[in-house]
Amino acid sequence: MMNAPTKAKLSEPAAALNGFPPGGETGELIRSFNWAATPLGSADQWSQSLKTCVQILLSSAHPMLLCWGNESILIYNDACRELLGNQHPLSMGQPAVTVWPALWSAAQPSPEGAPANVPQLQLVKPDGSSCSFNGSPVKDDTGDTGFLFMGATQHNGNAPSFVKTDLTVFTRELLEQLDPVIRESGLTLVINLDTLPEDVYIDRDIWEQIVLSLLTNALSYTLQGGVAVRLTQEGNRVMLSVADTGIGITPGLLSEIRTALQEPARYRRGLNQVNEGLLVHGGELHIDSIPAQGTTCTVSIPAGYAHLPASQILHNPAAVHKAYHGYLPGMAADIRRCREKLRLQHAGTHYRQLLEALPAAVYTCDKEGRVLLFNNAAVNLWGRTPVAGSDMWCGSWKIFEPDGITPVELDSCPMAEAIKGGKPVRGKVIMVERPDGTRRLVQPYPDPLFDSAGNLEGAVNMLVDITDQKNAEEHIFRLAAIVESSDDAIISKTLEGIITSWNPAAERLFGYKAEEVKGKPITIIIPEDRLEEEPKIIEQLRAGKRVEHFETKRRRKNGELIDISLTISPIKDIHGNVIGASKIARDISQQQKMFLALQESEAQYMQLAVRLEAMVEQRTKELVEANFFLEKSNRELEQFAYVTSHDLQEPLRKIHTFAGMLYNVNKDILSDTSRMYLDKVMHSAKRMSMLISELLDYSRLIHVKDPFVETDLNEILKNVLTDFEVLIDRQEVTIAAEELPRLAVSPLQMNQLFHNLIGNAIKFVSPARKPLIRIYATPLSHEEVLALPGLDSTLNYCAIIVSDNGIGFDQVYAEKIFQIFQRLNDRTTYEGTGIGLALCNKIALNHKGGIYATGVPDAGAVFKVVLPA
Repeated sequence: MMNAPTKAKLSEPAAALNGFPPGGETGELIRSFNWAATPLGSADQWSQSLKTCVQILLSSAHPMLLCWGNESILIYNDACRELLGNQHPLSMGQPAVTVWPALWSAAQPSPEGAPANVPQLQLVKPDGSSCSFNGSPVKDDTGDTGFLFMGATQHNGNAPSFVKTDLTVFTRELLEQLDPVIRESGLTLVINLDTLPEDVYIDRDIWEQIVLSLLTNALSYTLQGGVAVRLTQEGNRVMLSVADTGIGITPGLLSEIRTALQEPARYRRGLNQVNEGLLVHGGELHIDSIPAQGTTCTVSIPAGYAHLPASQILHNPAAVHKAYHGYLPGMAADIRRCREKLRLQHAGTHYRQLLEALPAAVYTCDKEGRVLLFNNAAVNLWGRTPVAGSDMWCGSWKIFEPDGITPVELDSCPMAEAIKGGKPVRGKVIMVERPDGTRRLVQPYPDPLFDSAGNLEGAVNMLVDITDQKNAEEHIFRLAAIVESSDDAIISKTLEGIITSWNPAAERLFGYKAEEVKGKPITIIIPEDRLEEEPKIIEQLRAGKRVEHFETKRRRKNGELIDISLTISPIKDIHGNVIGASKIARDISQQQKMFLALQESEAQYMQLAVRLEAMVEQRTKELVEANFFLEKSNRELEQFAYVTSHDLQEPLRKIHTFAGMLYNVNKDILSDTSRMYLDKVMHSAKRMSMLISELLDYSRLIHVKDPFVETDLNEILKNVLTDFEVLIDRQEVTIAAEELPRLAVSPLQMNQLFHNLIGNAIKFVSPARKPLIRIYATPLSHEEVLALPGLDSTLNYCAIIVSDNGIGFDQVYAEKIFQIFQRLNDRTTYEGTGIGLALCNKIALNHKGGIYATGVPDAGAVFKVVLPA
């Protein structure tokens, strides 16, 4: 906090301020002022921010004020003297609250003492016009703060006065005053002002500001050519256009300007001030521009006065008030500064053209690290276009270490390191990631830039994309590793046959060390009787042809001849010219020995094959004969089965019939024991008849030749359920049947299969619960097929499942139940022959499938019949 007195004497010169711009009377006052007696302290101790603000203030032709420090010490320029009146020069170096007590005390101070809300200053000139100041807060590195105010002159009094004016004459006289400025600029001013057919009412001060602002803007941004001013009337509107041949405005900036014109309250300078003056007149501003060709600003206001407030109209014309002389000095200075800056920028275009001509990515930063200039190569490398003056240190989206994993912050990249350290950075490699995710390996070369006094101005960085180079190097390293580790001899030679490379495998194969053969002719390993091969090989290589799997002989260092297979390829330079050959030699001595041994074995095998063929022929003859007798025996057995079945069934029928007749005729006189004996005889005869019938069915399945046809299993199931209809109703069995598939099967055998499975399910019901039989189908997955024995894993299968909730069985008997004559239950309790499930198993096997059973005692059984789909 500064506690120095607030009064100062004009005595001690400030040597530290001698380098400032002249600044007129106030410039001399500032340089001679005893600042050591103020809270700001001695001028040589001022911060750089304060000195910069004073330099800006003294360089400006417009009114500017600076209020600095906790007590807002006032510093101002020459353009403010008239505004301060008799307060000048005593206001210099005084607290703002002392100069403007009412205004400054109304501002709310912050905890540090400076106003939290920037005061809006409004000072009145002697001629009645006013000047409003807009302030911007400023802060330096030491924590001191201040406000820099820029003034903008407004119209006389509190409201504009609209006077009937010969606008053509008034505008021409304004333009004539610019003649010295135009001559100094080396430009041409073209004036084309029509005589207007209607009266025009304007506030002359505001119109003066509009015209001079448009001319200042046009002259400031035009280096050659000129400015054309045209005044016309179109309909009821007066049009004033100012066209220049200057640098023009980019589409993006033009859009920003048009947006800013919609918020006149925020901006009170330049084109916004023109726009605000036009709004007072009910007018409009339109801007057209083409970059590098020029800009045209057109203002229009209505003719007459019907659109204006009646209280502000003066119908009696007054003499033209020429106030423009007050603007001309500052206007000329502003134009000179803008044009000088424009020349520097124009000179910088050569630098930019140089950057664009470079194939490598190049960009520059200022000393704070803001990206300034960059070429298209840099944009292509980054994959994005950075915002000049906004992006920091680099235009990359993301940066990583060469490993592609470890991120690198932008403020620690090589460019930042060069600017912060003030010296070039070399030997660093970074990986740049673009917004689309692609990455490039980059070698940066940042160099700091200094001015003539040795002060750091910024840095320039060249980014060399080494991705392809690194990939090529890695490819070469891989090839070299392959050559070095290869088990095949790899040799390179010139077209003259001089050896240039010789890998370790070549050393092992031929017995020569690399240093022994490099630079020597390849004929060192070629036998004399094979020397004619070399010219033929060279001839093919010169034609760019490849020699593959060429079998020959070569000589080792000890003179031993070895069999080798050669593959020879031409070596080309970057222009495609053949400059040598690469030769891959493989030792095939062992293969040759094996080939000879194989030939010898083949001869032996041929002799053995002849003998085997005779043996096979003899065995085949024996098998044909055996098969003939087997088929004959099977036919005889089949006939025997039919005869036996018929011959056995007939006496059984008679036993059953006569026993029944005996029982019916004598049942009243028979004793209980006799009736029991007769029941047993009839039951045994019936069971024997059933057993013979089922044995006949089983024997038929051994030599079944039924054709397989596509069959609807739902129809088969429907017929079987019809056969069991009475039994199903009697035992109150619930049948839950789902849709079954169509399969290529034997319909007769499928009928037998369903008949036995459903009959078993009805037979072995549990007395403890209501019977339920479920019948459905499901396809088998490949894993399920592999898990079931006896199935072909290359086929698709379907499972037909019949499940019940009957008495079930123990799983240990799951395979036994499919064997013929095997029973798990008491014959007296459950009828049956023990052939039914064996018959089902045979039917499943006939269809190249299988049947599998799962049972739980007193819970039920599940039979899964698997058939090819």
